[in-house]
Amino acid sequence: MSRNPCRPIWVLVLVLSVAGVAARAQVVTLTPGTTLHVVLETYLNTNESKSGDPFRSHLVMPVFVNEEEVLPVGCVVEGTVVRVQGPGRVGGKAEMQLRPEKLTLPSGEVLELTATITGGQGADNTKVDAEEGTIQASGKEGINKRRVATTAATGAVLGTIMGRSGQGAAIGAGAVGAIALLHYIFKRGKDAELPAGSELVLELNRSLTFNPTMEEVPPERRADPEIRPRLDRRPELTR
Repeated sequence: MSRNPCRPIWVLVLVLSVAGVAARAQVVTLTPGTTLHVVLETYLNTNESKSGDPFRSHLVMPVFVNEEEVLPVGCVVEGTVVRVQGPGRVGGKAEMQLRPEKLTLPSGEVLELTATITGGQGADNTKVDAEEGTIQASGKEGINKRRVATTAATGAVLGTIMGRSGQGAAIGAGAVGAIALLHYIFKRGKDAELPAGSELVLELNRSLTFNPTMEEVPPERRADPEIRPRLDRRPELTR
């Protein structure tokens, strides 16, 4: 039985052509506007936190693309406190601004993240301003007019006893009322506070492209063209 000397050549060509088809990476893209629901692991407030402090959180709701989970629960989101403003005495609410900066996948891959905080729930007196992306305190409590009036009336009674005149009563009421009003005006407002366990909603500002599994998709199998030995492909000579 004779061996075809050309067979090893075309077999080698076929093997090399198949091996030369690179595997495609399984890549997904999260578009701007995609929301990430996270829970804060770091305690933050406008009294103790300062610009430059880091914060850490983790995903509590998975993210799906084409009905496939691409970001599972537990992915870590980290960032930095970029601005802190304490509560004013005469005016101004306490607020702080957070900047999400990176997302760590279960595979260990770290992705650069550009997002804004658009919602969430902190302490009772703290809210999220979705338009500005800041964490704000609710501000001072409104002045209690009934309490001031009661205090002023008490001052009037004391003024009457001490002064034994209507003028003393007027002075007592006016002085106590003024003190109560000044106390409210110069009272320090509330701090914005985000305890560990606070829920935040982040919204992507830029697309996020990544490989969720770090695996490669096998190349698509294409029908191999019919390959014949070189001798069979020689043209026939005609006379």
